[in-house]
Amino acid sequence: MKKLIVLSLLFFASVSFAQIQSFDSEYIEEVKADAWGTYVEIVADNLTLTDEQVQIFTPILESYIADQTKVADMRIQNTKDYMMNYYDLDDATATKLLNKAMEIEQERLNIRREYMDKMLEKLPPQIVGKFFQLDARIFALIDLVRMSATPLVREEE
Repeated sequence: MKKLIVLSLLFFASVSFAQIQSFDSEYIEEVKADAWGTYVEIVADNLTLTDEQVQIFTPILESYIADQTKVADMRIQNTKDYMMNYYDLDDATATKLLNKAMEIEQERLNIRREYMDKMLEKLPPQIVGKFFQLDARIFALIDLVRMSATPLVREEE
């Protein structure tokens, strides 16, 4: 597990770096696809499911990833907007970006709640709980790398 987390941290670091350093959308799409592949590998390696549970879990996970990808796209766009305005960030733009960041975070939480409920309808709570523990750990690593690669708001001079 530790090895996978370290590996994913390094991999997701490149995702975050790509979000901030390059606005090349083709490159970002490739990195996101690789990142979600790594996410699925980590979940598969750490979640023990019966064949029947795999049949139930897989389509739900695919849908969850599709919905979380939309949130990731919103976050990438917000980061782009922030970086494009970094040196000339006025009050209105700063407020708009801050509100958008809060909306994005709420949307990520809403999706987690929606899929937790869907999974609990068909899977044991222990499996659902472990999945969301893995999910939270992976996203915490992503957030840590993303935040460390994003400069703090400049103070007025």
